[in-house]
Amino acid sequence: MALFSHTASANSGFEDPNDPSLFVPADKQHSSWLESIGPGQGPVRRNSVKADAHENVKSFYHARYCLSCHEGQQKNLHYARTELVCRDCHISKPVAGINNPNAAAYAEHRYEKVCAKCHENAGPGMGSYLIHEKPPWSSQTREGFPALYWSTMAILALAFGVFLFFMPYTSVWAWREIRQHWKQRGKTTQADGQSLLIERFSPGERWLHTTLIVCFMLLSLTGVAWMTIETEFGKLLALPFAGAEGTVWIHRLFGLLLLGIFSAHIIYLIRSAVIGKPGFLRGPDSLVWSWNDFKAIHQHMAWLFGRREHPVFDRWSWWQKFDYWAVWWGLVIVGTTGLVMFDSVLTTSVLPGWMMNVARWIHKVEAILAMAHIFVVHFFIESYRPSAFPLNAHIFHGAAELQALEQEHPAWIERMQNEGNLQQRVITQPPRAVQIAFFGFGLSMVALGLLLLLGMLLFAVELSF
Repeated sequence: MALFSHTASANSGFEDPNDPSLFVPADKQHSSWLESIGPGQGPVRRNSVKADAHENVKSFYHARYCLSCHEGQQKNLHYARTELVCRDCHISKPVAGINNPNAAAYAEHRYEKVCAKCHENAGPGMGSYLIHEKPPWSSQTREGFPALYWSTMAILALAFGVFLFFMPYTSVWAWREIRQHWKQRGKTTQADGQSLLIERFSPGERWLHTTLIVCFMLLSLTGVAWMTIETEFGKLLALPFAGAEGTVWIHRLFGLLLLGIFSAHIIYLIRSAVIGKPGFLRGPDSLVWSWNDFKAIHQHMAWLFGRREHPVFDRWSWWQKFDYWAVWWGLVIVGTTGLVMFDSVLTTSVLPGWMMNVARWIHKVEAILAMAHIFVVHFFIESYRPSAFPLNAHIFHGAAELQALEQEHPAWIERMQNEGNLQQRVITQPPRAVQIAFFGFGLSMVALGLLLLLGMLLFAVELSF
């Protein structure tokens, strides 16, 4: 139960226990810069040094339901997802204010008298975890918890920036391709089944991508389930994982697995760079951005509006490089914040507890950004747009039509022809059953992604927890 709620029991016939006249500014004293950016001390009740925080509230009685006055304070993880109620933490009778040294929830000994009841071996750091946090973008958070406010603003700016660019971009791209395909309807350039197939991706690249898909979709599924676990939608998603507790552990398990794969990939990149693999970092097969990629963005945008020719791509287009590096920044952000939240007792033994408040919001916003980008932008490029519809399955079976590659990656085909390597990449079409399996898997991932995206939109109110 928070004693500083700004919401009173309107029309209840009782006076407001949160009347600002009952409070005085707190005497803030910070011994370190971490304290200065962490959750600050809010206004203090005039009688907070006494045992009873409700001494001046004439309508208070011990049997009264806390939320009848302190509305909205149940909007926190402890209240929503456990059986805890207000008096389980604010346990002194009569209820003492959190600024009262005699109160169980007093910051200096909160970890021992409150937190340790559920979190065994909780240390002093856990006491600074903010249970009743305000929305991280609110003015109260900006003034009282700057670390949460500015970190959330930064990650939201990243999310809005990505979609501010890609949503109009992909919309115009879709319109351009729809018009182009409409004009070319009925035209055929080559008989079906006669196109030469070129190996686009190696077996190792295909297995790595498939493993990434499985981990990402399971993390998305369990993450959305946990974010909306109070709803029927969340409970339905959690059902295959034996409920909420199983969902959380599956999420953690595959999060660790994905971080392990990411770490192995980094080791592979370092090893390849050190042993001097030709063109690994700066060659035409490299995924490292170059100035030509920035020029390609400008040229492709001009092409969308019919003002320039389509840019000539080598093995990778600029948006493929963007998706590759987006995985890097996404895994770094959600990985580090996920580790911070993995074990609250271990984390708060070395970090202040409010770091978990910050980590939770950064983790949540970046995860939503990653899911929305994959399910909207990436799926558009590889599935929704007319030239890829219903699914670009190259990454699954590795085979791409030479004719299609000559249109989308002509510089790569020309380079292989000049180097005499094109014939070595000619492969046969995989068996029909394998193709059906690949398409079934890919399309099911697209369908699952759209379902999760729709669920997040419909139950967005629950994301505030």
